[in-house]
Amino acid sequence: MRLSRRSTWICAVTVTRIVLSSGVQLGCLIVPTMLSLYGASGFVGKQTAQYFAKHASLQLVRWAIAGRNRQKLEAVRDKIGAAVDVLVADSQDQQAIDAIVSQTRVLLTTAGPFALYGNTLVDACVRFQTHYVGITGETPWVRALIDRYHAQAAADGTRIIPCCSFNSVPSDLGTYLVVRYLQRELGVPCQRVNAYFQAVGGFNSGTLASAFNLYDSPEAAQMNHPFLLNPSTPHPQAEDGRKRDPQTPSFDADLNTWVAPFFMGVVNTRIVRRSAALYEEWQQPYGPSFTYHRSSPRF
Repeated sequence: MRLSRRSTWICAVTVTRIVLSSGVQLGCLIVPTMLSLYGASGFVGKQTAQYFAKHASLQLVRWAIAGRNRQKLEAVRDKIGAAVDVLVADSQDQQAIDAIVSQTRVLLTTAGPFALYGNTLVDACVRFQTHYVGITGETPWVRALIDRYHAQAAADGTRIIPCCSFNSVPSDLGTYLVVRYLQRELGVPCQRVNAYFQAVGGFNSGTLASAFNLYDSPEAAQMNHPFLLNPSTPHPQAEDGRKRDPQTPSFDADLNTWVAPFFMGVVNTRIVRRSAALYEEWQQPYGPSFTYHRSSPRF
């Protein structure tokens, strides 16, 4: 899938083909860096580093791991067995962050809570026109990023993708593909997408820390706004009611089972609605009065 510059704030996997940078000056060395992974010593960061070590050939992709603790990062490098560079910077040190961002084409970060540790990273990415990919579900923080950086990032063609994980790739990209299939193959618009998810397992400490920080913040109430991430356009009261998050279980006749509100619905529905609203602005609408809902079936 190839998306135009206008897709800057679509929070899904929009960067599918990236060209290696020609090399930048780092001290007395020329170091070409395609991708830097910040937060590589954390729970998700380690998994991401392991995946890259297995699937990203250093002959084709120049990548580095980054974070604030050199000893932990070097331990990760030794464990994954990849001869990658180690870049050290505290997320509160803007000058050190700038040094990392300025020498990379794409910055991936798994270091949350993002409202606490992500601002310097995004700010540097916008200034240096480095693509940013994160895994947050902190929608009030994403709203602040949109207000602060969207216009500049869009003008420069810089991709800022804050929610590129389970929040919200399956929802956003899945909806996009369903909608375009209906339009292309069947010649009909899409009015509604219902998504059903089940989850097993637990939460890692970073996810819990992000949730606790969000719900303790003054912005927590913003999460209840169904159009939190949409462009600033008015919404008819009828549309507002139709797109409100379900609050109670209900019987789904299509599945012939009961479904309940999914706990991450307050994140993913906002991402999908933003994408739908942006495509409508670009004259590529999903469909008239399009709605998206996410539930958890109880089989």
